[in-house]
Amino acid sequence: MFRTVAAALARRSARHVVDATERRFSRFDALRRCRASDAFAASTRAGMCHDARALGPLPGDAEHAVSDVDKFLFDTNGFVVVKDVFSKDDLHAFHDAIDAHAHLIHERKGQLRLTAAKTPLSGDGKTGRKDLAGFLGWQKPHCDPFRSVLAHPKLVPYLHELVGPGYRLDHNPLLIMQDPGAEGFEFHGGSTLDSGDWNHPLGYDFRHGKMRCNLLAFAVHLTDVKEGDGGFCIVRGSHKSNYVCPPSIKRYEEATEHSYQPAVNAGDVVVFTEATTHGTLPWRGDAQRRNLIYRFSPANISYGRGAMDDGSYLAPAPNWPRSYLEGMSEAQRCVMAPPYHPRLNRVAVKPDASGVVKPAPREAHKVDFDRAVFKADYF
Repeated sequence: MFRTVAAALARRSARHVVDATERRFSRFDALRRCRASDAFAASTRAGMCHDARALGPLPGDAEHAVSDVDKFLFDTNGFVVVKDVFSKDDLHAFHDAIDAHAHLIHERKGQLRLTAAKTPLSGDGKTGRKDLAGFLGWQKPHCDPFRSVLAHPKLVPYLHELVGPGYRLDHNPLLIMQDPGAEGFEFHGGSTLDSGDWNHPLGYDFRHGKMRCNLLAFAVHLTDVKEGDGGFCIVRGSHKSNYVCPPSIKRYEEATEHSYQPAVNAGDVVVFTEATTHGTLPWRGDAQRRNLIYRFSPANISYGRGAMDDGSYLAPAPNWPRSYLEGMSEAQRCVMAPPYHPRLNRVAVKPDASGVVKPAPREAHKVDFDRAVFKADYF
């Protein structure tokens, strides 16, 4: 009799475990099967935690997804070239704005040079790289083409795929110019620090079927670059390296066949993870090279300080220059937000860049509780 009772209890316990497991997996299965546009409702019905809803797909993500080819290439190489993002008219607008602000360009001379003399990256030894920034705050219409990069319909799918909804501008964007003979820039970035530790601020990872970049960069090419011209160069697959990059490779002295300089057309954008080892080769082209660099990070991560610096290390506060934000579209403006989790009412760019969406509005009772405890809407 004792054995009979024990067996019955065991069967009952097993059924309970199976039933509980089926209920738990049915919640996730319901969310997996639903369309992106139904994700929020399904997650609420299934009892998903708020983080899962906030970090899930946005309505329309599936219709504006990165191709399987580009996913494979990015995961394999650490970069992908997105073709024909900007039209000839767009390029004219970029160049007209730059030419109108040529007096603000700074050339790196003397101690500001980026390479040592008489090295493979030093160019003619005299011509320095030219830098220009601040264009997000220029008067209209000159600021418009540069702002369009923040929420462009051909680029948002890559940002959602590689950084996540609620992505944010991390660094102040920069225009890099190289005249014929100009020096390059020693290879940098990479997945591993010189100490051998993981370079997690730039980290690339693949987990649970998703790629994620802690710092994603766009190299927006405003001029043509032919094979052998120089300019942007990358060590393919280096975002997965577990070893320190030897100085001879960073200086382009050894194993140069593994450093790839893509040929790109004006209007193309190279999307790459900063976890790759990458740099700039001396410019051998016939005319000036112009290349914009934008860097983006996940919603709750920051590498750069420009969005949160009031000049005091004691009390940083959201502080992009006011001129950057004035006249921005709603989609562009939300990309300028400081870092915080999407669950805290973060506004995100729609997958087609047509506007914005709140991925997971925070429940009123939680806001009321935080007001009572913290005397503020957010903890």
